[in-house]
Amino acid sequence: MAKIQAYCGLDCGDCEAFIATQKNDRAGLEAAAKQWTEQFGARNITAEMCICDGCPSGKRVSTAHAETCAIRLCATARGVTTCAHCADYGCETLQGFFAFAPLLKEKLEAIRMELGK
Repeated sequence: MAKIQAYCGLDCGDCEAFIATQKNDRAGLEAAAKQWTEQFGARNITAEMCICDGCPSGKRVSTAHAETCAIRLCATARGVTTCAHCADYGCETLQGFFAFAPLLKEKLEAIRMELGK
């Protein structure tokens, strides 16, 4: 899959929901729904909720999370490519996210280094 960088640093091309969506793979979407239900202790995540073309695509995004994601909503409103490009990088929302996903902090920090920030 092609590399598509989400605002938070996630590579959409590595995401099971994105991959299944692009392949029109119903079984893959159902597997993603089951995995996310177990992984995040969520309830009622369905295959339809996992359909996603990636946050920056401007198309379909997973209603299991992306539709209400504070990072995606903020980055979209600010018109930044990723949070690493934002003048307010390191904001409170992002810090809370990094506590949950430290690997993505490393990815965003690497992008900032490439940008010379």
